Amino acid sequence: MKQLSGFCRRVGISVNAGLNLVNAVKREASRQSRQSHSKIWQSVAESLENGNSLAESLQPFKKQFGEMFVALIEVGEESGHLGETLTDLADYYDQMIRIRRDFLKSLTFPIIEFIAAIIIVGILILVLGVIEQFTGQRLDILGWGLVGVTGFIRYVIFLAVAGSLGVFLYRFIKGNIQRSRPIHYLLLRIPKIGRMLKTFSLMRLTWGLHLTMRTGMDVCRALRLSFQGSGFAPVHDQLPVILNTVENGGTLTEAFQAAKYLDDDLLSGVDSGEQSGNLPELMHRLTNQYLQESLLNLKILSVAGGFAVYGCIAVFIIFIIFRLFSFYLGIINEAVSGI
Repeated sequence: MKQLSGFCRRVGISVNAGLNLVNAVKREASRQSRQSHSKIWQSVAESLENGNSLAESLQPFKKQFGEMFVALIEVGEESGHLGETLTDLADYYDQMIRIRRDFLKSLTFPIIEFIAAIIIVGILILVLGVIEQFTGQRLDILGWGLVGVTGFIRYVIFLAVAGSLGVFLYRFIKGNIQRSRPIHYLLLRIPKIGRMLKTFSLMRLTWGLHLTMRTGMDVCRALRLSFQGSGFAPVHDQLPVILNTVENGGTLTEAFQAAKYLDDDLLSGVDSGEQSGNLPELMHRLTNQYLQESLLNLKILSVAGGFAVYGCIAVFIIFIIFRLFSFYLGIINEAVSGI
């Protein structure tokens, strides 16, 4: 997204200034630090030199850029507003980057605490092995059968397997709404988390509607691209109902009212925008509203996550204390019974 944002911003400025599009794309190819990205832009520049449009040149790389990106470029060229479309896309990617950065920033301390707890457990396992070497007595405080170097190796293997499984599951469901649909509906039922994901999805939806509707794109195509870009199954799955209503002669307001899981503010915005003819502008306002709500929800969630990590660490410490108490109590009882 960062590279696409820079491309859209720089090329959009060049197009608005009346500069040559081919030269602008060639400059982008030379800017890329990764060879694979540079080759893509070189291929796009060569296609432009052969007389193809920018949208046609991007078609072979639709998977890398995304369907909405290519579709908006196509409509921007057809309408003669390519520069404005690129600038709008740059704004969109900048917003996505900002949200991602804020989200990762909010998770920094909980992640550090979690990693510290994992390291401490590993050190404890090694220390238990050292105690066993000096005393000759096996001390399994954790109760997991993990003591010494052997136990530490098993612990590291477990963490590696668990981490690899988590990464695999994340990559398996990422970007494929069909595979992640059950998880999305499950997350929707969780207080705060469900609302946060829904709000973020509605923000992407309204931004997509703002971008597509202002270009004069066909309504059904604009709806399809916008809902596909929402990225959250409960919102994405409302597309068939909305398209069916519109295709049967219904208004956008009626179509959105027939759907589920949408926000009252969105329904009101669509109704007002359709009646006033300012739907793109109202969708832009809603985007900013959902953005602020998303950022607030992220802060709340990060605070809750931090307390949850603190709580887990506190429970673990209490668990260790009781295990130590039980161990020494057992030693004392053995000593007393031998008297």
